[in-house]
Amino acid sequence: MSIARDVIISTLRNYLELDPSILAMWLEGADATGNVDSFSDIDVCCSVSAGSMDAATSRAQAALVSLGKLDLIEKSSRGKDFQFTVFHLEDTSPYLLIDFDVYVDRGSQFTEDDAIEKPLILFDRAGVIRFFANDQHLASIKRAERLQELVNTTAQYSRIEKYIQRGNFLEAFGYYHKWLLMPLIEVLRMRYTPLHPDYYIIHISQHLPPDVLHRLEDLFKISSLEELGTKSQAARSFFEETVSCLKAIPQ
Repeated sequence: MSIARDVIISTLRNYLELDPSILAMWLEGADATGNVDSFSDIDVCCSVSAGSMDAATSRAQAALVSLGKLDLIEKSSRGKDFQFTVFHLEDTSPYLLIDFDVYVDRGSQFTEDDAIEKPLILFDRAGVIRFFANDQHLASIKRAERLQELVNTTAQYSRIEKYIQRGNFLEAFGYYHKWLLMPLIEVLRMRYTPLHPDYYIIHISQHLPPDVLHRLEDLFKISSLEELGTKSQAARSFFEETVSCLKAIPQ
């Protein structure tokens, strides 16, 4: 019998909360935003005292082993104060990966009223999870600077056109993605998910209005050099239209 998601979460919490070196535990992703479906993984985050990263990960592993056999344990470190491990329990859905993040002496900072990125706090004995008001003035300055960088990027569309003229589909498609589609996605993010312009395509189908999403999706559907030329022009128009909307937002 497959192990229920809530059983996995509650077992992890019960094991981790017993250790005083584990300062806080929270969930991010679908559990925090209320968007869990049959394909969702579990994003578990912990803040621990210095020197306790390995112990916290071992404790999480013991909690999971108490439920069943693990068929995946992939650990990696990103600096001296962050560790990331992926677990999977045998006989559970292949999508039910357990991402276990451990931070040293810190939690996470979240923007108040952010519907996309927020924590579901399971315990926080040290007050490491904090919420801050959105500094709209600073955000507008950063947006204007980044917007100009993206305008300068798309101005180099000749990098795409020369490969279309040469008949090199793969190079033309790759540069179309780099010099047009990626900047377009970022400016759409600036407009529709302004707190997260760097999210790229993560859950983008949930974040864009349906008509905008369908328009963007169509730009990815390319099967020939001729179509690539037509959609390059459409992507540039879409980009310029979105930039104009962003520039009209009061600073």
